[in-house]
Amino acid sequence: MKRNICIIDDDIVYQLIIRKVVERTDEFDSICFCNDAIEAIEKFKSIEAPLPELILLDINMPEMDGWQFLESLIKLRPNFDKETAVYIVTSSIALSDREKALSYKEVSGFLSKPLSVEKLKEIAIKHKK
Repeated sequence: MKRNICIIDDDIVYQLIIRKVVERTDEFDSICFCNDAIEAIEKFKSIEAPLPELILLDINMPEMDGWQFLESLIKLRPNFDKETAVYIVTSSIALSDREKALSYKEVSGFLSKPLSVEKLKEIAIKHKK
């Protein structure tokens, strides 16, 4: 069974690259892109809105960063981590960002850009339901 993935990242070039990576894994039926965290919150605000099985979340975005997105999603949908695996995918090399990411029970992992086909496939297989 294939699944849905959502990429939340403001970098258009990265979106093009990650689209190719996702397609090459052959693990996902559809890819959703949100250009910022505000767009993503609007998309997932309704409890009836289906959540993707996997979210790849950037933390450094304007207006609302990845941390603020996580806090908002937790408030809106407190049990979302039962439906969705969230991975922070960032160019940040700060140890504090890694520690902060792993302090959230809702975050499944912290990954550095660029994400490889092999790594994404490993994540997809790990979270198969």
